[in-house]
Amino acid sequence: MKKLVRVLGHRRTLVFLDFEGTQQSHEMIAFAAIKAELRDDLSIKKTYKGIHHLVRPKKEVGRYVTKLTNITEIDVVDKGLPFAKALLRLRNYVGKNFQKSVFVVFGNHDVRILNQSLHYSPDGDTDIVKTITKNALDFSTFLSEFVKDDKGNPLSLINNLAVFKESFVGNHHHPLDDTKNLVLLYRLVLAKKDIILEEYLKVLMHLRHVPEPVKVIIQQLLKDEPVTKTSFMATIKEYIG
Repeated sequence: MKKLVRVLGHRRTLVFLDFEGTQQSHEMIAFAAIKAELRDDLSIKKTYKGIHHLVRPKKEVGRYVTKLTNITEIDVVDKGLPFAKALLRLRNYVGKNFQKSVFVVFGNHDVRILNQSLHYSPDGDTDIVKTITKNALDFSTFLSEFVKDDKGNPLSLINNLAVFKESFVGNHHHPLDDTKNLVLLYRLVLAKKDIILEEYLKVLMHLRHVPEPVKVIIQQLLKDEPVTKTSFMATIKEYIG
């Protein structure tokens, strides 16, 4: 995909990430990461064993988050790493290519959690947070140019997988399971371009912010109707009245 080539450039190390955060302060309470090395065609050549840790926030987890993630206040107090130590674990896991890696997340909430955690725990390594934030790829936003629902909205991770006839494996809102499924989605996007094409054609059919004559021509083309300069000019004249 040309767009992915532009986004990744020459970088061939991806780090798939998922963070879970507190209900009110949006601090990190858990994270998971899976490192992957890419081939030149940007398909995944190798994945490394993922890591998963609980993280101790400064504020309380919150009942809603506990219900969603099964992570309790006792869990993070007894087993959670301090945020600063969690950052070091992540950087050490990625290794020497940390500065040259692209950090793949799903949605913009993960980057927010990272920065909120630094706000509440300023002893964390600012450079690590800045590197991840600067080199983050929101795969939800990236994919939503080509795949949307009927109302033009981005799909959830689960629904994106369903487009490719795949089911979410594991427990949603478990960081390592979410990360594994994000890796799967990346693989599917690269491997099943016919489905991306099919979905993108649907997006083009329902474009909203396109001049009406251009939209008519696109729809005619997608219906295999003949389109010429004459018919295009006729469409424009009809639109102008």
